[in-house]
Amino acid sequence: MKNKVILLFATVLSVCFSLTTQAQDSKIMAGAGLKYATDISTMGIEAKGVYLASDTWEIAPAFTYYFKKNNVNWSTLDFDAHYVFSSDDKSTFYAIGGLNVTFWKWDFDGADSYGDEYGEYSDFIGDLITDVDDSGNDVGFNIGVGSRFALSDKMYFNADLKYTIGNTGYLSAGVGLLYHF
Repeated sequence: MKNKVILLFATVLSVCFSLTTQAQDSKIMAGAGLKYATDISTMGIEAKGVYLASDTWEIAPAFTYYFKKNNVNWSTLDFDAHYVFSSDDKSTFYAIGGLNVTFWKWDFDGADSYGDEYGEYSDFIGDLITDVDDSGNDVGFNIGVGSRFALSDKMYFNADLKYTIGNTGYLSAGVGLLYHF
């Protein structure tokens, strides 16, 4: 499932890039940034693309990989649309709505995860607790707000705040840089 979603994400980005190579004025922005999610409780690295479909609508796919915490790896794919309600040469403010797929993988290595925390009992605990691996994904909906501020003719500072509604509900805040091709 994860490979199919990543393939879909790559296809959407490649279609957006191919559309802009035909136009003189590029409608593609791409960049990276940092993101924090509340219930995931860790920082992540985000790769984001923005396709400027019109003066009012933007398509913004993103992938975020969160740093491992408590034996759990998290990552998210977001397929968002931006409704631009205010824009000029220097700044843009928009509402966010879209689809989210949150992937998680739990990897527990038995007593090795505790190290020598239990001293002489570590080997005994290791015999009782075996390696456990589990993974899954949840689908949710994103709602939020975001903004972009021009740093130069081609570089923008981007910030957004959104809530993912679903089984894995969480609030996420992100900042990053976008380059306008």
